[in-house]
Amino acid sequence: MLVLEPPHGDSTTDRLADEFEIATRLPLPQRMDQLDEALRHWRPKLLLCKLRLDQLDEPLVAVCLAHDVEIFVLAHPVYGLLQPARLRRFGGLPWLRLRPGRSGEERLKRGFDVAVTLLSTPLVIPLMLLITAAVALSGPPFYVQSRVGAGGRRFRMVKFRTMRPDAERDTGPALASTDDARVTRVGRLLRRFRLDELPQLWNVLRGEMSLVGPRPERPEFVASFRELPHYELRHRIRPGLTGIAQLTGGYAATVEDKLRCDLLYLHCRSLRLDLLLVVLTIAELFRGFPRG
Repeated sequence: MLVLEPPHGDSTTDRLADEFEIATRLPLPQRMDQLDEALRHWRPKLLLCKLRLDQLDEPLVAVCLAHDVEIFVLAHPVYGLLQPARLRRFGGLPWLRLRPGRSGEERLKRGFDVAVTLLSTPLVIPLMLLITAAVALSGPPFYVQSRVGAGGRRFRMVKFRTMRPDAERDTGPALASTDDARVTRVGRLLRRFRLDELPQLWNVLRGEMSLVGPRPERPEFVASFRELPHYELRHRIRPGLTGIAQLTGGYAATVEDKLRCDLLYLHCRSLRLDLLLVVLTIAELFRGFPRG
């Protein structure tokens, strides 16, 4: 756990070290990027704040949510009037949990992902074998990239190669665009019907991705995208194969447009919405995505 102390010191003694492994104790940071860096370095499960509720602003909570860190605030006597307030006792002190969590919904979503992926296997595997043979005519059939997933953690995402093997030799990392000259003839067909994404079902089974969620971006781009307000909230949940941004924007959408769609999904997500987006994606697979 990580303990956040008041900026002018703390007179409240605790016995937290008797119950938990305390990564570090920090004063209230002046900038949220300092807290973001600490959470990224220590990867705590809990953040215990010896602060008043009015000292917790939206950026602080957003950073904690992005890293999937639960927040507990040191409870004062008046907090007992909050209903329904459930107080926990850590280190001999009462704490108020700020985020109830959605563990039940997340388990249901995970079960949905695994079930749909396994049920689609008899149809997907023969198709993937055909695509592998077609792409292999011009080089390696698969392309593996480092992407940023839930909690800001990196993982290796696999997809069918749709560009020339030396596509980024001269330019370095570059975002894909509509009518990208680096795309091969077979790759253009795969992109039109989103078939290049099929190998990512392996990432879904591994728990690194979900069927529905924000598209995972490359670390090189995330470093600059973090300057956008609330961008880190995308990393609160697993990235997905499909989603609102993928269905409405495609390669032509701006980063800001994609972020608006991702935040909309983040606040409205449900199993019913996931099912609807999967059905819409299947329909688009037969029509071909108009935006490439």
